[in-house]
Amino acid sequence: MEIIVLIAILLIIFFTSSTIEKKIEKMNDKNSEIIELLKEIKNEIKNK
Repeated sequence: MEIIVLIAILLIIFFTSSTIEKKIEKMNDKNSEIIELLKEIKNEIKNK
């Protein structure tokens, strides 16, 4: 019985950690998009 509970806990930890990694990757993608937009805006301001 204890082994089954242990396996279940390990599976839960594994799945939650993998979803957290995916969320972090999405956040990094959004951050890089925001940085690119800011660079474009900065360049447009310089050109004016």
